[in-house]
Amino acid sequence: MHRISPDRAALEIAHTRLRSSWPLDEMLKNPSLRIILEVVARRHMQRRASVDVKKLQANDQD
Repeated sequence: MHRISPDRAALEIAHTRLRSSWPLDEMLKNPSLRIILEVVARRHMQRRASVDVKKLQANDQD
């Protein structure tokens, strides 16, 4: 199974959530920190995909 690689915006949000003192690019160079960062970014992408902004704007509740 191929995992979707997170986009830069998701990585930056994950970096903020982790509250790391390391710069984002340095974390991506370190293999173990990269895995942690990508997992948190993928979780953010799943949450982001589940929110339908147009549905919220229309106040359409199911």
